[in-house]
Amino acid sequence: MTDKHPTLKEFQPGRGYTKEDWDSVDSPELTDEELARMRPAREVLPPEFFRSLDEMRKGQARKSRAK
Repeated sequence: MTDKHPTLKEFQPGRGYTKEDWDSVDSPELTDEELARMRPAREVLPPEFFRSLDEMRKGQARKSRAK
């Protein structure tokens, strides 16, 4: 499976941000403690969120499988 939006490892100009923006971002790996504190989305987000997702999905035509 190919990634639709792969994570870039190096700066590439012309993508809507500068080299300075790229260098200023610090996104460290999650710690074991942070991972342990994570909870499923259904425990955190309101039920309306999931209802709206279901309604959006109902209006979309089913896509055929490409082989």
